[in-house]
Amino acid sequence: RDSFNWMMLKLDQLPKALGLDIDEGGKSFFPHGWNLNKNMDVLLKSLPDKKYYYPETMGKQRRKDFEEWYDMHKDSSFLLCEQIVEYCEQDVRILTHALVKLQKLFFELATEPSKRDDVLVSSMTLASACLRHFCINYLKSNQIGIIPDNGYHKDTNYSAISIKFIKWLEHKTGLQIQNRQSAEGEYRITVSNGSVLRLDGFIKEKNIAIEFLGCAWHGHKCLYRPHEICLNGKTALYNDDTLNERINLLKNENIRTYIFWECEVVKALENNPRMSLFFDELPDIGPLFPRDAFHGGRTGPLSLKCHLEDSAENEYEISCYDVVSLYPAVNFYAFYPIGHPELLDLNLDINWTKPEDLRPYRGIFKLFIIPPDDLYLPVIPERIHGKLIFHLCHQCAIEIEPGVAKRKQTSYCYGRKWCQHDDNKRGFVSTTCSVELELALSRGYRATKVYSIYHWEEWSDELLRPYVQDMMRLKIEASGWPSSALSPENIENEERLKNDFIVKNQKEYGITLEPSKIARNEGLRYLAKTCNNSMWGRWALRCNLTQDCITSSPIKLHTILNDPKLEVGAIEMLTPDLFAVPYKNRREFVRPHDKYNIVLALITTATARVMLYDFMERIVNDNECKLLYTDTDSCFFVHKRNKKPPFRVGDMLGMMSREYAEWSIISFYTGGCKQYAMKMKHLETGEIKYIVKCRGLWDQVDTPLDFNQFRKMVEAYGEEQDPVVLQRTHFQPNWRKGQVTSRTQIRRYTPIYDKGFVDANFDCYPYGYRGEPIKDPTK
Repeated sequence: RDSFNWMMLKLDQLPKALGLDIDEGGKSFFPHGWNLNKNMDVLLKSLPDKKYYYPETMGKQRRKDFEEWYDMHKDSSFLLCEQIVEYCEQDVRILTHALVKLQKLFFELATEPSKRDDVLVSSMTLASACLRHFCINYLKSNQIGIIPDNGYHKDTNYSAISIKFIKWLEHKTGLQIQNRQSAEGEYRITVSNGSVLRLDGFIKEKNIAIEFLGCAWHGHKCLYRPHEICLNGKTALYNDDTLNERINLLKNENIRTYIFWECEVVKALENNPRMSLFFDELPDIGPLFPRDAFHGGRTGPLSLKCHLEDSAENEYEISCYDVVSLYPAVNFYAFYPIGHPELLDLNLDINWTKPEDLRPYRGIFKLFIIPPDDLYLPVIPERIHGKLIFHLCHQCAIEIEPGVAKRKQTSYCYGRKWCQHDDNKRGFVSTTCSVELELALSRGYRATKVYSIYHWEEWSDELLRPYVQDMMRLKIEASGWPSSALSPENIENEERLKNDFIVKNQKEYGITLEPSKIARNEGLRYLAKTCNNSMWGRWALRCNLTQDCITSSPIKLHTILNDPKLEVGAIEMLTPDLFAVPYKNRREFVRPHDKYNIVLALITTATARVMLYDFMERIVNDNECKLLYTDTDSCFFVHKRNKKPPFRVGDMLGMMSREYAEWSIISFYTGGCKQYAMKMKHLETGEIKYIVKCRGLWDQVDTPLDFNQFRKMVEAYGEEQDPVVLQRTHFQPNWRKGQVTSRTQIRRYTPIYDKGFVDANFDCYPYGYRGEPIKDPTK
């Protein structure tokens, strides 16, 4: 067990987060740089020099605490062999108290004593503990289906690679091959024994049948020995006999049959660059894989900079609002499917232009959609070059050079067509769920072909709600009475305020609070808050995680290395007689775990994006506002000072609440997704404060990437510039060897935004946009 998977906090944060009652006084500091064998018995009259504590790696608050602690204890004697024992014992005490407290808190979460669960025994991570708690305490029989990792289409006779291969044969031979994608559909023939055979491809003028066979399903010798059971439940030998019988039946009808095995086509792709390029340029019109619709939050800039200092500062300000508990709000309000879906392989030409056209279907769709060219906020994303891009033109998005900062030399204006592509080039194949597709159709998207649908007849908004309600109740009670419900100088008024608070929660959420239990409890509050955000994502845990086989057996090693159903990684020799072999199943042989339902997770994230879209749209449609940046559950925008926001503000679930409410943001710069810098002024004191946030970079006091440097790099966006180099001392654990070593870690930062066009004014427009330029109220 790795305790970090239950409590993803630093040791020095655990006592406060869990409200631990221990006499440690917080986790102390240790000079890791002094931890050398030669120093073990060296008695120092004072603490080792500050540099041995690596203060440059500390965050601002931790650095401040360290400076105070060092000044207080710097004259104390220091003997490494004694201090290291005390330091390690302190670590163990904190961790032990934390684990016992976590175990106890989970016992308290159970809805009844018989449903208590020992998370330290039954679960490997906090997310799995939350899901197990949900299943034991809330899940009813036959509510949630276990969905196959590869979807429900494993027994169909078509796949993306088979369709692309037939297209390739058409391209190479110039012959028309009737197949599943043809207007006539698959060619069917009644043979001499009375059965009807469906052919992957058929060339009428030549009387030739094309059969593309998946190795895993049909039992090719590259994966199976003759008597092994294949995915279709039959032996490889039986499948081979069935194939020969099929060929003979077609031969009796004067049809020649050409067999192509999947492994042969894959090998040809590796050796033929032209063939590989042809395959890559074709849309994916194979079976529906639910995971293709699973995307994260919507993050990125709509303008790289907004500077309000000097005259504009008195009239305008920049605000940041975020959604109160976005994902718990989705789990509370959203509708989720019950049971297993009905599978519809339609392959039909359509003309869906409004949400009503989806009826009676509701679920997951795989279709070809064409975005409008004048929608400033695209709805349906596409993953291109490994990034989630919200665009209006597929061709523009794939033609970009990823990882390169480019800025147009001119400002965007209506009629300046940076995109010249037609509808077929702008459109793309998308796998999406109905909640996002309905919004897209209402905003001008068109669906012209539908390939597959997973349709659920039964839906419920009560599936995850009871779990969220209980976690919210625990969090609210453990937070203590809010300041708005306290009035010490007037006991009678305080009783009324407390009663109003209880009634409000009952009315809004159906939560019944017990006044006697409303008291500050850091541990329970932390756990309830974490559980409310962790459970839903566990449904999407990948089924094919890499496993490690640690063995000294030559037979076991040989078996793994020669199993064609496995993908084996780099082998590591732990000792002369012990090996670690990482491996995972090939995609065809992946089985879902017992709590796998990717649909619940993808509907959660899609609904969250739709909720954020509503807030974004309200800002964009307000002529006195300009949207600057979004990040999953938050929006930065500039507006007239003291203007009422164009959306509902409050502290209730799913509402928007203002961040940095006591500050006025006067400058905002962003270099792309998850990277921005702000200059703020306190509304009362006038104090100036700077914030720089970059994903993957470290919060350090002595960082070369401060606000001024960040601003300079953004203002030089699109020009050639050197990256900022950051480095720190990092403790690198080696889990296999059981060692921890310190090494220098280096990161290089350059602002890059390649998810849309950036014009001369630093405004960002989606690829394919041809509408009106965005309005800036400050100009």
